[in-house]
Amino acid sequence: MKSKIYILIFSLVLMLCACRPKPLDIAVQPQSPKLIIASQIIPSNVMAVLVTRSFSVLEEGTFVEGTSEISPGFIDKIIVQDALVTVSYDGIIDTLYSVDTIPGVYVSAKILQVPHQNYVLHVYDPKSDESVSASAQMLSAVKIDTIYPIGKTDSTVSLKFRFTDLPGQNWYLFNVYKASKQSGVANLDVNTTPFAVGENQLLQSQLITDLVYNKNLIEITTTVPGVYPTDTIGITFANITEGHFLFLSAQSGTGDLFGQFFHEPVNIPTNVINGFGYFSAYDPDVKIIDLNKY
Repeated sequence: MKSKIYILIFSLVLMLCACRPKPLDIAVQPQSPKLIIASQIIPSNVMAVLVTRSFSVLEEGTFVEGTSEISPGFIDKIIVQDALVTVSYDGIIDTLYSVDTIPGVYVSAKILQVPHQNYVLHVYDPKSDESVSASAQMLSAVKIDTIYPIGKTDSTVSLKFRFTDLPGQNWYLFNVYKASKQSGVANLDVNTTPFAVGENQLLQSQLITDLVYNKNLIEITTTVPGVYPTDTIGITFANITEGHFLFLSAQSGTGDLFGQFFHEPVNIPTNVINGFGYFSAYDPDVKIIDLNKY
């Protein structure tokens, strides 16, 4: 009886192997590179726009062979320098200037923080002869009423913050930063361009919608990892559009804000015509918390 069972099992295995299709050679062509746009308002200062180029993980030379590390010089390859970047609003055209210390970043000469103003971005890359455009409305600013730490460990901090919800349906972005070079730095730089490039590191982004609350005064508690009891942390809180909310929801990972712009932009919503990324014009509220005082 056992021998018949073994023969039956063996026959089934042979049948399954015979039914398995032969491997097919598939040649996946990488998508043609396009310009990627990201933007950020530096409070009471300037609007910053980062221009890079999309890439494919299938492209040869993207990573060091046999590792997940980016190849030397790859960042320089996808950063777009010498682009013509303009922002138009209220009949005015403002030409943005490149930042010498941060290639690929362009900043406005004026403070572009007029509520309900519509800003139209145009970017032209003369090297590739590509152009992209996008538009964004500056929403009303939202302020954090109170924020303070309610608990600290050797590597985390818990924060409680409260804000008054704006009228109508709203979507909010809450970011936590710290100095990236060392712990215990009391002079967190809130004026870097953009905010998280260079001196500061984005630790956590939290998306909030008032659709899940039925009260005007919203109170939230959040735990942020990677913070030491002697750190100084920076908080930004902004009223953003639903489209930007959906873009950030689809975008995987947080980490360094600068690093986010180099993720493969596949199946992520965008408001950039002929390109990727998202052009936003939100006006963030900024708070600095020296944890040594708590």
